[in-house]
Amino acid sequence: CGGNGGSAFCPPALAMGANAGCCTTRDNEDETTLPSASSGQQSTHKKVVTVPLSPPRPASEPDEEPDEHQSFIKVLRLQRAKTEHWDFWNLSDLSSDSSDSKCQAIVQAVSELKDYYQEWSSSGHDAFWHRKSHQVVLAVVVCRLGDGTYVPFRGMNTEVSLPAGSLCAERAAIARAASDLRAAREIVSVAVLDPRNKINPLWPCEVCQSWLSKLRDQNSAIWVMAVEDLSCERFVVRVNGVLQPRPRDIITPPDWIAKLVQLAEDVGERPWEAQELVYVDGAWDSPGPEQYALLKAARAKGSHLLAGIHSDDTVKTKLGSVHEPFETRLARLLEDRHVCSVLTDAPWVLSEELITGLGIRRVITESKTVERRRKWVTEAYEVARKQGIVETITLPWTTQVTAGARAASVG
Repeated sequence: CGGNGGSAFCPPALAMGANAGCCTTRDNEDETTLPSASSGQQSTHKKVVTVPLSPPRPASEPDEEPDEHQSFIKVLRLQRAKTEHWDFWNLSDLSSDSSDSKCQAIVQAVSELKDYYQEWSSSGHDAFWHRKSHQVVLAVVVCRLGDGTYVPFRGMNTEVSLPAGSLCAERAAIARAASDLRAAREIVSVAVLDPRNKINPLWPCEVCQSWLSKLRDQNSAIWVMAVEDLSCERFVVRVNGVLQPRPRDIITPPDWIAKLVQLAEDVGERPWEAQELVYVDGAWDSPGPEQYALLKAARAKGSHLLAGIHSDDTVKTKLGSVHEPFETRLARLLEDRHVCSVLTDAPWVLSEELITGLGIRRVITESKTVERRRKWVTEAYEVARKQGIVETITLPWTTQVTAGARAASVG
């Protein structure tokens, strides 16, 4: 502090305890009386207290997220992922030379994200930027210029201990594009990756999704890709929050197959148009908890459930008897809320022509009931088994029945 007419002067900000090394008296400190050089009188001066100008940097952020919270977030993401039927796209199926602007926007973003990850993994990561959550996210935003060329912009999340101190990777990439004088209407695609591969596929957070929604006035369709793993070869796609089906060849089933299909009420999608067609067949005779549990479990495996129902003659030949007529069994099956469509007069043996003609992606069965065991013995699913699309599940109902029967026999 400098003297001014024999009196000490401290700026107000420092005098109020700014801890910047100014002359100030702290609590429990006495003033020291010293003789004045000019008048011989005693004058009062405050004790000089030296305070470090820059305290040592902490090893972690004061509000660093505990490990328990990070584990909870990871589990929550995985649980949410199971509620969606992700239709993975393959980068190898798309061509950057395609005349389709959508295809080019997707390829440019995912390819640049792959290069970005390679550079990040080999450059050495500065942990300072992620002391709060220890979670790194990489993102790429692609802009389409007026001349049709595509320009990528990279972004990585950064975190400091402030109420608004975190910046997501997606917004960092958007800000980088804006800083390079790119217009909001030029943003066409976004790709996101967890470079440590703990929570992939990783979607933008709620704040970043809100940012993207604000850009819809400038561009109504921004393609957002979340890659499956570090290879960046497979990914899921959303536009305005809606999952997009992967490109596929249009299936046209033979007429004799199409005529056998009946759609459930309020269902407009035909089986061969579905993203993930699941097939399950049976007699569906004498309904019970086993039938309901099987249909419910099968529906959860895909986006469209096609239930095959055997004719009366087929059931009598393979199972010995039938309790209800075909029309009764069919009507009840169409009323089940898990069923999207029904294949009437379904053959006992699932042929390759049916699998290909309908575009069946998965066949669901179980092994506890007599009918299901009989199907395995007669190799009804042999073709599907060789294609690797058969999945045998354990039903809660059959587990309870088996346990109950075992307990009764022991008793």
